Amino acid sequence: MRSVILCILLFFVFIYLLCFPQEAFQSSASGVTLWFFHVLPSLLPFMIFSDFFIHTGLVSVLLRKIKTVFRFLFGLSMYGSYALLLGLICGYPMGAKLTADLFREGKITKSEAQYLLTFCNNPGPVFISSYILTDTLHLSHASGYTFFILYLSLYLTSLIFRLILRPDCRDVTVPSDSPSAQTLRHSLSHMVDASIMHAFESVTKLGGYIILFSILASLVVHLTAPVPVLSLFLTGFTEMTTGIALVGASSMHLPLRYLLSLTFASFGGLSCIAQTRGMLCGTPLSIRTYIAGKTVHGICTLLVGWLLLFIQTFQ
Repeated sequence: MRSVILCILLFFVFIYLLCFPQEAFQSSASGVTLWFFHVLPSLLPFMIFSDFFIHTGLVSVLLRKIKTVFRFLFGLSMYGSYALLLGLICGYPMGAKLTADLFREGKITKSEAQYLLTFCNNPGPVFISSYILTDTLHLSHASGYTFFILYLSLYLTSLIFRLILRPDCRDVTVPSDSPSAQTLRHSLSHMVDASIMHAFESVTKLGGYIILFSILASLVVHLTAPVPVLSLFLTGFTEMTTGIALVGASSMHLPLRYLLSLTFASFGGLSCIAQTRGMLCGTPLSIRTYIAGKTVHGICTLLVGWLLLFIQTFQ
């Protein structure tokens, strides 16, 4: 069923490329710009270092003092905490990539990996503060309030799925986990080379998804142009960056534009779902669990944001 839907989407994108080459070129160029000037320089270094840290066992050294906090708040193992932490700092789709990498390496259990997928993939703080608040909504003064809404809704999502999935988040003992054991079998230069190649493979795949869904978002805008409200919602749930830009340019009241932008960012859109699915290739981890988690996160963001705005109005 998923393959059929993907084939249909690709077919419509291909027809759009043939019938509206200028619009398709502009959206493709926008996707390339987003990937090359924003995603590539911000994610690639983290991908290289995270891959290196995982294979050398340095994660245990880095997280030794803060793993207790993540254990208390989220019930995560040490390596699960690492996936969540980097997912929060780097943004989409770093959390999903690390979850898949750690599961492949046997550092976390399958049940913890599925649990992590429900809340470890999030918009990065730079994207939120610069693109959403400063460039789009012109609310740079509301960053603290915004992060409170997003992270509270993320925590609520983790609590919901922690009760539903009841994950096994024990620290997995891996015989070759110590850096000294790793370096005896592999040279340092070999591990660095391997980390760079893995990172470039992942970030190149990510670029392909960004370009494809930028074109698809342009197609959605073109088809739904006669109904602006429908265009706004469908675009936001297809590709969040384009959707947030449309929300910011709309004539809706500022509180509604603010809530919709945060909801689109929390959900991530079909583009982030496709990116995550690409990161999970070769693992038995279910993309349905990820979609369920992002749906709940989006709903929690909308409700928490609305509630706080409602309370603030009557203060």
